[in-house]
Amino acid sequence: LLSPQNVKDDNLFSWNYYRWWFLNGLWDNNTFWLQHILGTPLCNCYLRLCGARISLDAHVYTMIIDAPWLLDIGDGTWIADQTILNSLYFNDNNTFALHSVRIGCRCSISTRSILFGGVHMQDNIIVQPMSSVTGFITSRTIIDGEEHKSVSSDISITHSNRLLSKWHKIYQVITVISLICIHCTLLAIVYKVYSVEQIPLPISIAFCWTLWSITACFVTLFLLKFVVGSCAAGETYPIASWSYLHKVWLRQLVVSSFHHAWLLPTGYDYLYPFILRWLGAQVEDDVKLANIDIFLSYPTNLLKLETGVTTFGYVLVVPTEITLSGDHRVDWITLGSHTNLANGCSILPGSHLASHTMVGNLTRITRETNSNSGDVFIGVPARCMPFQMPIREAMEDQIKITQFWKTCVSHYISKCLLIGIYWSCGLISGSIIHTLIVCSLYQRHFYADDETIQQIIGKLEEDHRIFICSFLGNTQWLIRYFRACGANIGNNVIIPDVSSLFDYHLVTIGDHVRLNINAHIVCHTFEQRILKLVPVTVGNSCILMSNSIVMSGCKLMGNNRLYPFTLVMKNDLLQPNTLWKGLPAQSYVAKSILSRSVLVCDDIVKYQQKSNSSNRLSLWYEKISSIYTNVNELQFMNWGYADLDEHIDDNSGYYSKKLYQQVLANISLTDQNVLEVDCGRGAGAAWCTRTYAPHSYVGIDPSRDVINLCEQTYSTIPRLSFMIADPKPYLSLQNESMDVVLSIETTNIFDEIEAVKKFVNEITRVLTPNGYFLWCGLCNLDGSGLLIDYLTTNNGFIIKEKVNITRNVLHALDSQSNSRADFIDRYIQPTDQEYCRLLAGLPGTQLYDNMQQGRAEYWRVVFRKKTTKKTPIV
Repeated sequence: LLSPQNVKDDNLFSWNYYRWWFLNGLWDNNTFWLQHILGTPLCNCYLRLCGARISLDAHVYTMIIDAPWLLDIGDGTWIADQTILNSLYFNDNNTFALHSVRIGCRCSISTRSILFGGVHMQDNIIVQPMSSVTGFITSRTIIDGEEHKSVSSDISITHSNRLLSKWHKIYQVITVISLICIHCTLLAIVYKVYSVEQIPLPISIAFCWTLWSITACFVTLFLLKFVVGSCAAGETYPIASWSYLHKVWLRQLVVSSFHHAWLLPTGYDYLYPFILRWLGAQVEDDVKLANIDIFLSYPTNLLKLETGVTTFGYVLVVPTEITLSGDHRVDWITLGSHTNLANGCSILPGSHLASHTMVGNLTRITRETNSNSGDVFIGVPARCMPFQMPIREAMEDQIKITQFWKTCVSHYISKCLLIGIYWSCGLISGSIIHTLIVCSLYQRHFYADDETIQQIIGKLEEDHRIFICSFLGNTQWLIRYFRACGANIGNNVIIPDVSSLFDYHLVTIGDHVRLNINAHIVCHTFEQRILKLVPVTVGNSCILMSNSIVMSGCKLMGNNRLYPFTLVMKNDLLQPNTLWKGLPAQSYVAKSILSRSVLVCDDIVKYQQKSNSSNRLSLWYEKISSIYTNVNELQFMNWGYADLDEHIDDNSGYYSKKLYQQVLANISLTDQNVLEVDCGRGAGAAWCTRTYAPHSYVGIDPSRDVINLCEQTYSTIPRLSFMIADPKPYLSLQNESMDVVLSIETTNIFDEIEAVKKFVNEITRVLTPNGYFLWCGLCNLDGSGLLIDYLTTNNGFIIKEKVNITRNVLHALDSQSNSRADFIDRYIQPTDQEYCRLLAGLPGTQLYDNMQQGRAEYWRVVFRKKTTKKTPIV
């Protein structure tokens, strides 16, 4: 009933949606325990049990996965911590889809990268930190932000051995068992305190909880200083080495294992600088850190924080950087005086920031970042803005340092209250009362004068987020909680986590808004440590994809989509019906909602105009993909090619295969990168891959249902992949990455010159010099047509071969007419059968009669791209 294989694309809030929600909830609430086996073969075995196809020699360090059963990861691939493997995709029509994530061998996916929207990566690919990846990626590519760079064959990438030895694996298992023993010992110690008689239970458990947190923090520091130790600047560690396991893997394991203990101190705790100094960091005065665990994960002896440094939430100090050989390098990080690190920024080894530097939200700083005093950086990679950060004036600092003893007292009191609520009221009633208390105290958290009261309220809210809200993500119960806290939220809104919104009482969200994981709406800023609050409005039907941020004062007017790593700056206004991406956000050319195009003919255009619904344009293909799933009948959807003496009607796709043979007659696909536009049900792509052995074969289609069926049917065929794409506005493929582009009866919008221009520009861009574009379909009597004419007149292509095959196509249609008519009678509703017969080219329909009576012809054409044509840059 709840098997991952039964989770299909469907409407939001449908049974299929809640199937996914239940499985995703099970996964999310196990992530703390799974953190102990990250980077080990045990993690890969667990992923296999969840349905993933993953090599035991892969190195997976992330648990941010929303559909693990859709993963396919090859040998030697390394995936860093906080990488998002995002299969869930919210469509614009209140439906959702789940896409597969396929990663080849020996790839390196750096931290905070996002793989979304259907991904197929080949081998030896490096993804730099904070990059977004979607679609098909060819081998030997470096992805840096939005930029894709091919690596020449004389440069070796990811050649180092990543196979852990038997002794490496034994070391990992022994280490994990040792940590478990340490946890058991700590629990045994605090149990001795709990067993003391004549102490009320809430007081006893609260004291034990606080004692465990303090003790576990000391154990963490002891292990980091005396077991893990320090690192030397510039050292490089291969993944399959003792140095990497001891200096990198073990450090991350220790910090993540004791993560909950470090919830004891609040943000900007007084002890944070002292702790880092004791561990070897160079920390000067007036340093304020929102979190310490990100610094503990870094080799602390390589940290230098000068006077007045301030960090905010979700800042990441990346422990290592990836080299071209796939190894990991450590180095110094220096943050100059009065440097500010904003939400979600990442600092890589080798970074050096001058004094009074401001690093913006979602910004990546590397050793290549040249910093001068007062610079403001935004972007991936970081770009210096044309304005500077003003020198901080002497004024009251609103970021207060918290004394550790006050933190312990507030922690103890909050745990007494928490346990007392559940002890006296029970689990269910206690949860309700806990929620009511948190909602009623939410506003007072901001306005309470007493620091201890603020901390107690904050701890109760934190416990509520952990124990209750973690189960409410992506449901309407979480929306009700936000409303109770003062947020103004419309109907049918989906928010994945309670941490997605800040300053609830200042948030206004319309109907049908969707947030992906790690998308945030923030109504506050700290400008030179001064808190400023401004409301945010998000209009109806907006979609915020992963790691997008809407800052204070912004207004999204409605039907806006923010792509991953999009930063909507303070007080920005986004016009309705627009797409946005980038840092800062920039308007993105909208992709129109597609329907399958029909064959070129004036009569077809007239027929389309008679249709009451544009969805009927894609009816033939949609009906087959969504209703009919028996791959033994009508696998192919093209009209076919037959020799004039052949008479076969066996449902095997014989004539359709012959049409592919005709189009490919004089072109070799062996070891070539091939793209098929509008691949239909994928049978042709699968047959070509098996028959011609290309290096890679990518089938694209605008229909999500069609691509889902292709992936389900042909996912086991090597070198073959499918992706949802529209060839008109944009193909998510690299420049000059395809040797052959194949277009079988695509019929694409060839009645509009602007659409043809966009289509040809994209085909020109992705084709290699001297690459081939192979096309077949209906055209005018002389073999001309808008597409053919434009391809030849814009000096981008030359015609190598052009053949009229009308008679052969008609004969194929005659031979297949009985089986196709029978299929339509059995599976297509009577009201739609006439239209499907037309698109199937059955005898007696207008398309068939036009060819038979000489009003239209069917041609196949071989175009070759000219080498003198300069490829458009995107």
